[in-house]
Amino acid sequence: MATDQGKLGNVNAIARMAELRGATIPETGTTTFRPPFTPVAIGALVGHTGGHHYQPTRLSPIHDWHVENGAELTEAGLWMRPWYYPRGDEDVRAAYIREAAHVRAGVGMVDVSTLGKIAVQGPDAAEFLNLIYVNGWKTLAMGRLRYGVMLREDGIIMDDGATARLGEHDYFMSTTTANAAKVLAFAELLLQTSWHDLKVHVTSETDNWAAIAVAGPQARALLSKVVEGCDLSAKALPNNHWTQATIAGVPLRIHRMSFSGELAYELYIPSGYGHGIWQHLIEPGVEFGVVPYGTEAMGALRIEKGHVAGPELDGRTTLGDLGLAGMASSKKPYIGSVTMRREGLTDPARPSLVGLVSEANDGLKGGSILFPAEGETRGHGEGWISSTTYSPALGKNIALGFLSNGPARHGEVIRAANFLGDRTDRVTVVSPHFYDPEGGRQNG
Repeated sequence: MATDQGKLGNVNAIARMAELRGATIPETGTTTFRPPFTPVAIGALVGHTGGHHYQPTRLSPIHDWHVENGAELTEAGLWMRPWYYPRGDEDVRAAYIREAAHVRAGVGMVDVSTLGKIAVQGPDAAEFLNLIYVNGWKTLAMGRLRYGVMLREDGIIMDDGATARLGEHDYFMSTTTANAAKVLAFAELLLQTSWHDLKVHVTSETDNWAAIAVAGPQARALLSKVVEGCDLSAKALPNNHWTQATIAGVPLRIHRMSFSGELAYELYIPSGYGHGIWQHLIEPGVEFGVVPYGTEAMGALRIEKGHVAGPELDGRTTLGDLGLAGMASSKKPYIGSVTMRREGLTDPARPSLVGLVSEANDGLKGGSILFPAEGETRGHGEGWISSTTYSPALGKNIALGFLSNGPARHGEVIRAANFLGDRTDRVTVVSPHFYDPEGGRQNG
């Protein structure tokens, strides 16, 4: 029976056995079914050549609006997300530069419904968060949210995200789009094996909520026109706080947090109302010139700010590599708290996060290898480029990368070698926080 566990060959085998015994098929009986209990689609067995039959395609609750308004889409995990919104004959570069510049000057909206969303509930919810994240959670007050980083068991960063405390024993965890299923599976494994005595449940809520990030210096003015039941002033709703509100009669939550480095809010809306709320925000937004922006502009904004994402959380980096070692609590154990201190992971010569500014006009390539200014360009070099973009705020081509002894080398000119393109560029090492490093704009 092999691969199909009897689901395909079973009937034929039983029929043959019945014939040999001179009995009917019901009299002969059947074997005991083993997993998988449901048939596996032939398209899945073929692999990626099965196209759309290989795996499901996930669409956000706002997907139809993006398609109707000309968005170019891109794959992000299993999701289709707006890549950019071209005007006229704009290519991706022209479109994302326009979108990112508009967010810095006015206000923009991006669909972030694809973020992983996990309910963490129970009397031991805070203890669970304390064990799975490197930073502390028992002191997080209701109405607050906090950025957290979790490690794998080998001390390497697994994922990051923000978690809000909704009630005494009720927390709302967000994860990156790509790692949502991995984080949920990891949490469930720990609760069923290592921490089975904790009174806490984790439940995926990704499909229950549409999410919209509204960012830019006019974000508060835009939302104030449509929000009811809450005060969005800086004093009433500071950064890293959340509140309940209503828009067009729909109850929702507003999280004040920023991925772009601008004044920003994330709206969590029951998924069935996501399309309607997006449309409602666009209409009064004409007064403020609100524009939708896609993942390419979102990437440009976060690189300018120095926020890490998937290219930096690539399964090889540590807290120290990202300059986040100060987040790690010294007062509690957590997953990876011992293994992160291994000699190889604490070597100060490890490549660590830096910013890079290119002298060329046409940008850098992700994956380029970093070398000293002089000498041969061969071997593994001293680091690599992880993310690149043209920065409309700075008017320069910039990148994030990892460089040996990086923080001590700000101001140094080095070389970035793109072996696939047979090209080498001179770049200047700077802080990874290119834009508003003091955080005045996002905290205003």
